[in-house]
Amino acid sequence: MTLMWVFLAVFGEAIAPFDPLGVPEDVLNRLDSPSADHWFGTDQLGRDVFSRVLAGARQALTVALGATVLGTVVGTLVGLIVGYFGGIVDDIISRILDAFLSIPLVITGMIALTALGPNTVGVVIVIGLVFTPLIAKTVRAAVLAERQLDYVSAAQLRRENPLHIMVVEILPNVTNVITVEFTVRLGYAIFTVLALSFLGFGIEPSVPDWGLAIANHYQFLTNDVWWPVLFPAAAIASLVVGINLLSDGIAQAYE
Repeated sequence: MTLMWVFLAVFGEAIAPFDPLGVPEDVLNRLDSPSADHWFGTDQLGRDVFSRVLAGARQALTVALGATVLGTVVGTLVGLIVGYFGGIVDDIISRILDAFLSIPLVITGMIALTALGPNTVGVVIVIGLVFTPLIAKTVRAAVLAERQLDYVSAAQLRRENPLHIMVVEILPNVTNVITVEFTVRLGYAIFTVLALSFLGFGIEPSVPDWGLAIANHYQFLTNDVWWPVLFPAAAIASLVVGINLLSDGIAQAYE
């Protein structure tokens, strides 16, 4: 399931039967139900929903992947420092992380994106930084366990500098934890990106986006116009489920 959406993120716009970015000249075909010409029907502007769903895969995966990579890199760095040094460093940074975690993720994203304005780069940065405390806490716990082992004590006796011990000695032994955390956060990132889009934060209106498509068409459900909502929602569900199953498989492989 995940590979299917990765493939569509790369080639979706090329294989789409209609231009997902363009507005057709014949707007009389707007909100047409699924047919042989338009498999998923058309939206309120007459655009082909199937083409928009295919193109939306790139937006969802690109933004979510960028945010997850940013959060994982920064969170891993913070977790290594906090877990290795401990003491007052751990106390201070952990309290700061707990303060950020006390605020719901979506609300934090909404506040930040209100200040930054609607842009894709802002969404990547905000979601990445929002996920940083979660990843840092997980990496910290793994580093605390590794710090007590003999190989770390041996490195300290050799008078290796802390950076060498954290990067060369400890980091390779917590890679499994980081990999699992990365895939878990990727699923959450996709859902968060699309939730913010649904609420009108962070994504340009012209970009094919599943969350924005649902936001623009859910009011038509009362008129039995379900296709502009159902198919983007099904795409979100299948992608998130696929990544969660992938995460479970990776976690089991490391057990």
